[in-house]
Amino acid sequence: MAFDLVPVLESIALLFAIMFAGFFYKRLFINYNWYPATAKILFNIVYWVLTPLTFINNFSESGIMSVLIFPFVAITTFVLIAGVIICKMSFKDKETKYVVLINSVNQNNLFIGYPVLYSAFRNATMSLYFGLISFIYAILIPDIIGSGKVLSKRIILNPVILGFFMGNVIHYATPYIASNIPILLFWAPKALVYLSIFVMGMQLTFGTDVFRGSFRKAFYVMAFMRFVLNPIVYLPYIYIFHISQLYMYETILLGIMPPATLNTIMALKYNWHPNFTASSTLILTIISLILATILIMLFGII
Repeated sequence: MAFDLVPVLESIALLFAIMFAGFFYKRLFINYNWYPATAKILFNIVYWVLTPLTFINNFSESGIMSVLIFPFVAITTFVLIAGVIICKMSFKDKETKYVVLINSVNQNNLFIGYPVLYSAFRNATMSLYFGLISFIYAILIPDIIGSGKVLSKRIILNPVILGFFMGNVIHYATPYIASNIPILLFWAPKALVYLSIFVMGMQLTFGTDVFRGSFRKAFYVMAFMRFVLNPIVYLPYIYIFHISQLYMYETILLGIMPPATLNTIMALKYNWHPNFTASSTLILTIISLILATILIMLFGII
């Protein structure tokens, strides 16, 4: 699958620039009274408007596809393997172990994965499939650890599930409308690409605690899980499910995506070293984008 690398590298560079623009926007204006309101508005636009519209756009056209089994099996396998390994390891305290667990298994397949895949291939289908499953786990796992119960309302009433459900309702109940949805919502995926990466940057925080004492071991474990074990676990399923070359490339890239920013929110909710969670997420996000750029270059050569 050959493609012109120059536009791809330019797109990845643009994603870096937009992400850091969001990061520095936060650093410059966070102390102003109007900043929280603008940050909340931008987040809500991405979370509650662009995300469900992108899912509606995709699934109203395709409906529920059997390929959804692939990301479910692949992600679940990784969650189980990584969970067992991390649970058997010792860390500074149980809170650190919880951070390592959620930052290892809950990855950003949507708000980082979608822009990366779209920039590389002008297609991000697997990001939506993997993002759907990952979003459920990103809510499910921390709540089970933190409160000992499944908060089903949080899973059902989130934009990913709502967009997925509405898209399939349109596809199967009103097929005469479904064919027009991609025309009406052509702008939603591109808007999600750029605004989500900016809002991502606004949520990232840098702290030196990542490199201190016992946190250093925790960071190395998370990096190993995200960038080594995860793609290794995905590889066999690519061949078992006979995934096409495009989807194979997308899956490999998704295998090295950084931790979900929702992890930081959950860490703050349960007081699991939120500063360390946020700082490690920032560094792992930068590493992820660098690795993704290298992989995309290799894909262009193969």
